[in-house]
Amino acid sequence: MTPKEELVIKFNHIILVQGFSNFSMVDLAKMADISRAKLYIYFKNKDQIVNSVVDRHLEFLKKYPIPTTAKDENLLSTILNSLLLLGSTTELFESELREKYPQLYRNFKRGYETYFSNLKSYYENAQENHLIIKDISAEFILFQNRINIRGILDDVRNNQLSLNKGEQYLAEYFTYQIHSLLLNKTPIIPDDIKKFSKVIINEYYDTYANINH
Repeated sequence: MTPKEELVIKFNHIILVQGFSNFSMVDLAKMADISRAKLYIYFKNKDQIVNSVVDRHLEFLKKYPIPTTAKDENLLSTILNSLLLLGSTTELFESELREKYPQLYRNFKRGYETYFSNLKSYYENAQENHLIIKDISAEFILFQNRINIRGILDDVRNNQLSLNKGEQYLAEYFTYQIHSLLLNKTPIIPDDIKKFSKVIINEYYDTYANINH
């Protein structure tokens, strides 16, 4: 990973929970714990920082597309990726993006809407293939996940939950998803899924540790 890529990740963590509209380049340099001179080596202005953060989100969508067919071997990873994406943006970030960079916001929103539209079809296919329960609609699964993941993270951001308690709830929600949705109640969780789960938790701490608790 290049120094610029590492810096983009750091800014992503910062502006998701603290926004960007009220911060100058000097402010952002301080928040990222780098000198202003070093910041200007990689970014000429705040526009480039915001564009780079949005590009990182869209690149993730391209790297982890929704499978066309639901199978046992892609079910857990698809669920985990979708929960990660639900927690990868905030209302604050989206509202500022919509106000300051409307075209960039449209691209960002289109990418996420396409992803979750494909996810809805994937869940419907998983029901047809007898992988997950049919008692609830795919729309409700998406709605429930959005409400719960965003709710946990909003409570952490608003200091209603501690970082540790937020981590616990996120991990327990993934377990809940497995046992409530999957017809196979005792799936084998591959090592790569466990490893990716740790990556998600690290992202969570890197983002929400910026908040005073």
